[in-house]
Amino acid sequence: MGKLFSGFGIKGIGVEQGFLRVVEEGCPVRGERPVVLPATLDGGLLSVSGQTAVGESGELLMRGRLGAELSVEQGRACAWQCAVNVVAAAQQALGSLESVVSVRMVNIWVACTPDFYEQHLVADAATELFIATFGAEVGRHARAAIGVSALPTGSPVEVAAMFRTR
Repeated sequence: MGKLFSGFGIKGIGVEQGFLRVVEEGCPVRGERPVVLPATLDGGLLSVSGQTAVGESGELLMRGRLGAELSVEQGRACAWQCAVNVVAAAQQALGSLESVVSVRMVNIWVACTPDFYEQHLVADAATELFIATFGAEVGRHARAAIGVSALPTGSPVEVAAMFRTR
């Protein structure tokens, strides 16, 4: 199995050659994880990676799935914390939230049972946090609330967002 490298733009190698090299080397050995940034800024678009329901202690607020171990209210508490973590990552990337012009898109994944149909109610808590933080004019956004069977580390909710900045 091959090793990870920093991307197709390797010095002296074009994108096509870099891609062929990756395919040739194969999938990385388990344990070698790519470095995922908490946020990336491209022009005026800030993309914040998915944030789980990790609290100030560094631990998940709770683990489990909606419709099984957790209630809608517990899911809302997790969605709120995920959104807090998204805003914190945005602030870290930008230095200040004052440059945020709009919250463009929010994706919310809810770990749930197949017969749970209230993902939108859980996701509303994240939306409420963005509006409370930025005000309705800047904080209102497009959104997707998606039910999934499981999320990383057992988090009940994960939230990612895109912001327009000046």
